[in-house]
Order: sequence, then C-alpha cells, then structure tokens
Amino acid sequence: MNFEVIPFLSLNGQAANAIAFYEKYLQAKVLLKVTYKQMKEIDPAFEYSEGQDEYITHSVLEIGQNKMMIAEEATDPSRPWQLGNSFSLCIQSKDQATIQKLYDAVTEQQDVTVLMPLQANSFSSGYAMIRDPFGFVIQFVVTRHNF
Repeated sequence: MNFEVIPFLSLNGQAANAIAFYEKYLQAKVLLKVTYKQMKEIDPAFEYSEGQDEYITHSVLEIGQNKMMIAEEATDPSRPWQLGNSFSLCIQSKDQATIQKLYDAVTEQQDVTVLMPLQANSFSSGYAMIRDPFGFVIQFVVTRHNF
C-alpha cells in the first residue's frame, strides 16, 4: 500500500498568517493553497461568511522533507473549535482501494467514532473523518495531487 500520514492543523481564521510565517521562517514551500473564494468557484454549494474570501479551505506545505496541511475549519466538526482540537492526522493516497481498506479496518473497531463516512465530495472521490479511541481525529483522503 502506498500512502502517507500528514499532520493537519486547524487555525480558525489564522491559516494564511501561519502559511506566511512558515514560508518566511521555516522555508516552507506551498504545494497547494485553496481559498474559500476559490473553493466556491470549484463547488458552488460551498458556503462561507462575508469577509472570508481569503480564508484557507485547504493547503499543503513542504517543510524540509515533510509535509503539513493547514486549513481554517475545526478538525472535529462535532465539537466547537478550540486550540486543543486543532490538530488531526491526514492519511492520503491516490489509490481508492488503499484508503477504503484503511478506513474499513479502523471503523470496525467499536471505540472509533465516525464523524464523516467515507464518500465522494467536491475535492475527492473518497473522504472521511473518524475520532480514534484516544480522542484524535484522523482524516482519510483519496487525493488527486502528485505530492
């Protein structure tokens, strides 16, 4: 199986500032950055509040030999955003079968909470979120990108 696990930060309106900071001080290379305005062009059903055109719906940065994802939204939509729930892991692969197998294995566990079942959406042919038994959110993504 070919997949990777990437830290995912939720920054509640500060994603663009964080990206700029990591670019300037950690030599981060932005591999992908999608604003709310751009997402609305991709998916007309995407909604956001006035004044949030430049908020980040998704980004991928490369820092050294590692990647990090940054967006605005809380990583656990069943709980209000707070600094403690602003981190998740994102498991991504271009192979749908790999993501399906990993998702199926983890969701068979009784103490895993499915926050969003694996399904297609406007940016992926397969996307899901779960909360593991230790309280951490894990995202599963069939990616279209060659990172």
